Amino acid sequence: MVSGDFYELPVKDIMDKNPPLIAKTATIRNVAKKVCQKRRHVWVVEQKDSRKLVGVITEKDLLDIVSPMSSKTYIIGVTNPMSLRHSELYTAEDIMAKPVRKCPPDTIMEEVLLLMKDCRIRRLAVAEGDEIVGELSLTTIIKAYFTIQDNQ
Repeated sequence: MVSGDFYELPVKDIMDKNPPLIAKTATIRNVAKKVCQKRRHVWVVEQKDSRKLVGVITEKDLLDIVSPMSSKTYIIGVTNPMSLRHSELYTAEDIMAKPVRKCPPDTIMEEVLLLMKDCRIRRLAVAEGDEIVGELSLTTIIKAYFTIQDNQ
C-alpha cells in the first residue's frame, strides 16, 4: 500500500470497536473514575445498555468543573461556566459536551483528518445514525499510519 492509500481507508478499518461508554444518569463521581482510567474520556449514552450517543466527557470537562469559577461575572469564550463548588451538578448529562462530532464507519480517513483538524478535536465518535459503533482517536490514527508505512 502506498502512503496515499491511507487517506482512502474507511474509518471502520482502524476504529476502536470498544469505546468507553457511560449512561447519562451516571454520577459525576462514576464519570470521574471512568475518565481517569486509560482513555481519559467517555462517550455518554442514553441509558446503561444503550448505544444511543448523547454526549462526550473529557478530562478537560472535569477540570473545568473541579476548578473554582472566575470572580469575573462575565467570561469571554465561556458560554456556561460551571463549578462543582458553585453549581448543582450531579450526573454525566449535567456536564457532557454536546452535540458530539461523529462520522459514519465508511468515511475515509482524509475526511476524518480534516474534520478533526478543523474542529480541533482528538477523538471522534463513529456512529451509524445515533448509535455509537466505535471511536477514532488521534493516537489510533497515528499508530495505524506508521504501521501501514512500516509494512510497505
